[in-house]
Amino acid sequence: MKRLNPLHAVAVLVIAISLLCCVVPFLTTHELADKTVVSTFGETVTLYGKGMYARNSFSSAIQAIAQDLVTLVLVLPGMIAALILMRQGKAVGQFLLTGLFGYMLYTYMSYAFLMYYNDLFLLYVANMTLSFYGLVMSIRTLLASVSVERIQERMPVKGMRVFLVCSGIALFLLWIGRIIPTIGKDVAPAGLDNCTTLVIQAMDLGIIVPACFVISHLLKIKHRLGYILGPVMIVKAVSLVTAVFAMAVYMKLSGIEVTAAECIIFGGMFALSIYYFIRVLRQISKSEGDAA
Repeated sequence: MKRLNPLHAVAVLVIAISLLCCVVPFLTTHELADKTVVSTFGETVTLYGKGMYARNSFSSAIQAIAQDLVTLVLVLPGMIAALILMRQGKAVGQFLLTGLFGYMLYTYMSYAFLMYYNDLFLLYVANMTLSFYGLVMSIRTLLASVSVERIQERMPVKGMRVFLVCSGIALFLLWIGRIIPTIGKDVAPAGLDNCTTLVIQAMDLGIIVPACFVISHLLKIKHRLGYILGPVMIVKAVSLVTAVFAMAVYMKLSGIEVTAAECIIFGGMFALSIYYFIRVLRQISKSEGDAA
């Protein structure tokens, strides 16, 4: 009897839990009697007021709904496609799955710490944990199974490095520009609403921005790990930036102001991430074809 691959088992669990996390909020309809609160900074915040995200601000709930739709419609089918490709022995499937584990880790870490407590909390934590170990196992599998020599000749290294560095700089300037003006003034930064701190900004400044520069440097010095993490970061970027783009569109349709800077930065990252996503995965597939 063939043993179940632990990595595949983790991926299936993440898919199943994510499906629940994405669908249940659309099925809950209870409403709060009072849909406004005053934050500790003295600001009056309008709550979403209904369903699973009732106690989140209207803005953050709208963003979560948009992200749930992207996860449901694009990311979960992407993970299933990656598992199928892996069963066929194709490295492109492993790269795809690893990047999507990165998306899931980022998403459900933010949900676990950012969303007001609701009945899905334990599922958020479970998905965060499973995605973390899935990401670690996937990177380890790539390091052990992928021939870097085969893919590095076709890899658009210069373009990837420019994308990573520009993305890191853009995110850094965007969030620093929101945070610095509030220091020493005892005022809430834009987007804090009724939350206690800037979770997304902490994750981006503490994890994503440094990762962009580290991976770019690894590619520059032609380190083996750079050729593994570069494509993984591109997959993670295209999935997450697609979610951010969907959030911006849904916020605009819901009457929530979206700054021009955010539209320009994330719009540019959206277009570039799709371009490099297609190009990088195509080159990995061609490399496999050459080896065959």
